[in-house]
Amino acid sequence: MSASRTVLGVVAVLAVASVGPGLAGGARPPHEAAEDPAGLRAGSVIETQAPNESATVVQTVTYRNATDATGSIVANHSYRIGENVSALVVYDYDHGTVLESDGFTQQSNGRWTWDGETAAAALTVRMSVNRSSRHFSGLRWVDVGNWTLANPRTDFAYRDGDRSEWVYSWQDAPSVDRRTRVVDESRGFAGQSVVYLGAYDTETAEATNQTFRLVRPESAEMADSPEAILRSLRSASRHLRVGARDEVVNAFAGPSPLRHGGTAAVGADGRQDFWASASADAEAPTSIWVHEYVHTRQSFVLGPEMAWFREACASYYAAVLSLRAPTNESGTFSEFRDVLARDDGANATLSNRSSWSSTYVPYTKGTRVLAALDGRIRNATDGERTLQDVFRRLNRRDEVVTADVFESVLADVSGESQQSWLETHVHDGERASPPRSPYAYTAPGGAHDADDDGLNATAERRHGSHPFRADTDGDGVEDGAELRHGTDPTDPYSAPARLNGTSS
Repeated sequence: MSASRTVLGVVAVLAVASVGPGLAGGARPPHEAAEDPAGLRAGSVIETQAPNESATVVQTVTYRNATDATGSIVANHSYRIGENVSALVVYDYDHGTVLESDGFTQQSNGRWTWDGETAAAALTVRMSVNRSSRHFSGLRWVDVGNWTLANPRTDFAYRDGDRSEWVYSWQDAPSVDRRTRVVDESRGFAGQSVVYLGAYDTETAEATNQTFRLVRPESAEMADSPEAILRSLRSASRHLRVGARDEVVNAFAGPSPLRHGGTAAVGADGRQDFWASASADAEAPTSIWVHEYVHTRQSFVLGPEMAWFREACASYYAAVLSLRAPTNESGTFSEFRDVLARDDGANATLSNRSSWSSTYVPYTKGTRVLAALDGRIRNATDGERTLQDVFRRLNRRDEVVTADVFESVLADVSGESQQSWLETHVHDGERASPPRSPYAYTAPGGAHDADDDGLNATAERRHGSHPFRADTDGDGVEDGAELRHGTDPTDPYSAPARLNGTSS
């Protein structure tokens, strides 16, 4: 379910970036409400990013359907090349066929090189779209004829005449300006990395300096309304304070025959794309929509022993943030506890991928470990810090996050070493025990009223009422109302008849 950013891919690119594109081998790294009171503007348009006039290379990719071949699309890659560029290489299309070229010559290794003269060089490519998931059964990308959801490859590298090193497009260099579009905007939408072709509907919403656009195929049968999906994303944006916040997030609904799940794609220039199953519940503790959104907030690069953290982090916060959503219901905390109780990979060692019995180990065992760690951090700091502080610090680091780096950041945040605990539960695989108290999962600071009963988390703790259940004792009167009338919100027999609507 994560973005396609891999540690080995990133390290490989960094290691050979000064050598040349041939050795890099095309490795790819991944990767408050406005005036509208509902936070939702049906069909509104996100302004396109202003062109980078100082860019050395501008790549514009224009997509259209391949009317004569189901399973593929056609893309025109055009380049505006600065006069000081001495070489430009477009990476091999291992899932495509070049139909036309202007200013490029194919090399024996499959890549296409610029002739050094054509200022407006271009390639027209037929690209195969259908892809199976790398870790799960089913399709990850697909073209079914009347609609397409694709993540085409558009990598290139260039060398400036005044510099000896190569500049790679995936490094998000300021000298590179990458633009995407579709031939017919009424029949398709192009995000930063993901393109949808076909009839579609859109809705947008804003939260905490982010704009969310939901792109839905007209043929998609949605499990939740656009309002519910965007509401869950807005809530997650407000409560996830870990940095790495993109200005624009495009959320695509993925109907059948795509597999159940989702994928976050490579982002750049403050824009990020992901898709989630159209059949997914947006506001459940297992929300794929929020899970994939959390991936868009992960800017760290993980070492092999920390590979589990990416999915565990997304799964844990998808669950935790559901508790703080504006539609939190009485049964949500029970569902949250069920998520933490999942037992896939009970005997696995998180830091050793070869011990995983299935791909789901980070989603289950990893989620439990992070819930337990979050509790330990809160206990050690009297609730002043949480796992979000660790997440935020990891996002700020330029180095690969190894197990040692993770331990060091944990110690700094919690104020005490967690090495022994990590050795037991991450490196040796013993089962972790997350906190059972609901107060361990409230928003940092205690000021948030998750169940909208008139009491924030601090007041709920003080009075012993449930922070995620508006009517703790189930007597028909919300906790805040009981306290205002001098009754006990934890005692179903304390509310007077005039409050709960009964008579004696």
